[in-house]
Amino acid sequence: MEKHLLVLKPSLFNALIPSFLKNLVYSFIVVLILFGVSVLLETVNIINTYSNKLFWLIILLIVFSIGPLIIKMIVLFNTNYYLFKTHVLSEFRFLAVKKQSVPYNQIVNISVDISIWDRVCNAGNITFHTADDKKPNVVLSYIKYPEKIEKNIYHLMHEIKKTGSQ
Repeated sequence: MEKHLLVLKPSLFNALIPSFLKNLVYSFIVVLILFGVSVLLETVNIINTYSNKLFWLIILLIVFSIGPLIIKMIVLFNTNYYLFKTHVLSEFRFLAVKKQSVPYNQIVNISVDISIWDRVCNAGNITFHTADDKKPNVVLSYIKYPEKIEKNIYHLMHEIKKTGSQ
């Protein structure tokens, strides 16, 4: 088996903080709407219960905020990106195994996406585009120092072209 040159892991901090904040805002809106509906139902005497309403609304807020993060954490903990001499491989292993790879000589473009939050965390996403429409693009998500990794990959691609042409 070919030895990998570099193993990359997604940055949990970079991935989870924005997701948590987004989920918290959306959950707060949903809980606020539910609270408004329950107050409306109480004022027209459809329901007559004040007990535990606030408790259950807070529980809903927590579940809606943290639930998706748990799923995202499972995905991130079980995802690895491998850089080999000839190709890049994205691998997810949990109950099933999902692998995507692309040889460097089939990469026609590499894009790096770095948001404002990513700049704060020194992370971002790297996407490998191929000319083959049948193969999906390979995306390395939440990678630390993506511009440095991109330069290393371009260097590897250059080395492959140089040694392949001799």
